[in-house]
This record gives sequence, structure tokens and C-alpha cells, in this order.
Amino acid sequence: GFAMPHSIMRVDIAGRDVTRYLKLLLRKEGLSLHTTAEFEVVKTMKERACYLATNPQREESVDTERLSYVLPDGSTVEIGQARFRAPEVLFRPDLIGDESEGIHEVLLYAIHKSDMDLRKLLFQNIVISGGSTLFKGFGDRLLSEVKKLAPKDIKIR
Repeated sequence: GFAMPHSIMRVDIAGRDVTRYLKLLLRKEGLSLHTTAEFEVVKTMKERACYLATNPQREESVDTERLSYVLPDGSTVEIGQARFRAPEVLFRPDLIGDESEGIHEVLLYAIHKSDMDLRKLLFQNIVISGGSTLFKGFGDRLLSEVKKLAPKDIKIR
């Protein structure tokens, strides 16, 4: 393969933003974490408990399974809807006040900036990498969102 510099795009929303948003959501639920060490605890919570909902609106309306998480001091906290709300910022940066596009939209823009002859091939060969792609449900959610925006006659993988 080779790079196509005119199609390269950057997404500035990343795992650290998800961690910060999870910290905010947990604070709203009454859990206060302020120090750097506590930020690392929230990061670990994110990595172990968070997931991306295929349909976040539906997920909001059902009773999300609460997950018990044991903190380093031995106390236990329960994480509910924050589990899927936090990583939602990857697709909806507006949740944290950022005006940039979601990762699915940036992917589509990058493909559309490529030569027309290559677009079908690019849609069929999407490869994801990076820490935030490890969230349970990330691939399915990305596929679902890209299918909504892509031309209907193109097979996406």
C-alpha cells in the first residue's frame, strides 16, 4: 500500500477525551476523582468497563446493566450508563463541546477526498487501529454509522 497525502485527515478526539468525559459522568453520579492517580483509575475503568452502543438512543431508554468496579482503596462503585456514554464522544464530539466531526464522518470525508476510482475499494478495505478501537462494539458501531452515510450501492467492510 501507499499513502495518499491529500486524503489524510486527523481526529483530535482520543482516549484521553473519553477518560475525561467518563470522569465528568462519574462526578455527576457522586464519585469525585481529582488527582493524577485517580485519573489513572478512571482510565483503567474506561478500559475495562466501557463499550460503544450500536444504537445509543435505544441504550439510553433501557436499564443499562450496572457494573461493579473495585477501586484501589477496596471500595466499590457501580458504573451504569456512563459505560456507553463516555466513548460516545468518538462519534459525537459535541458532547464535550468540540465542534469537530465524529470519527465516522472523518472516515467518509477521507474516502471522498480520494480518487473516485478508488472509493469503492477503500470502502471495502477499512482497517481500524489505535487504543480507542478496542472498545467492545467499536467495529460494529463504525460499520453501522458508515453504512448510514455511504452510497447505498457500496459494500462496506
